[in-house]
Parts: sequence; C-alpha cells; structure tokens
Amino acid sequence: MVFFKVESWTGRVLLRDVQVLTLYQGRCTNSRRTSPVPVLQCVGGTAGCVFVPRVVQCLNKGWNGVDVQWECKTDMDQKYRFGRIEVSCEGYHYPIDPYILKGSCGLEYTLDLAATGT
Repeated sequence: MVFFKVESWTGRVLLRDVQVLTLYQGRCTNSRRTSPVPVLQCVGGTAGCVFVPRVVQCLNKGWNGVDVQWECKTDMDQKYRFGRIEVSCEGYHYPIDPYILKGSCGLEYTLDLAATGT
C-alpha cells in the first residue's frame, strides 16, 4: 500500500499527500537544513510527561488550505489523553516549502489527564 508519492531521486514529498505518519520513541528526524530532533517530544500538560508512548500514529484528516489537520493516536492508559499536538516537518528547500524531506516529521505534544466520571 502506498501512502504518499516520494520523489526517490530527491527524498521529497508533498506534505498534503502524506496520509499516515508512524513515529517511534527514541528515533530522530531526518534533516538536511536543520539539526535532527526526537520524533516524539512531550512538552508538559496536566499529566506532565509521566507516560512515554512507544509508537504514535498520526492520520491526515484533511487540508485546510494552509496545513494538514492531524489526528494522533497511541495505546495508553485511559487516564491520559493527548492535549495539544503539533506535527512539524522540515521544508525541503525552505521552511514553508510545501514539499518536505521524507522522514523529517516529528510530533510535539502535551499529555493531559482525561476527565473521570463521564
């Protein structure tokens, strides 16, 4: 199954064509213009960063004319949920290039306590 078309001679792909991102804890992004960063980064939230997912899958839920709208999921205890999520990818030639470097996407997220008793 092909999720997006990669121009194999360059390693670039049109961001809005990316349908699924699978991100693994402990790995870093690919880069050509910036320094690599961890693909999964917790930046707080009401639960702090007490849970570290081993793998997160983000699905492209549509294009709003400016950016892809992502929905990210992982297996975690029901007492936690993702709060803010932000998928960032390295533009291939320049920061806001609609083409990105394959493997350059990462997820920055907050981890919140889920509401109980609902």
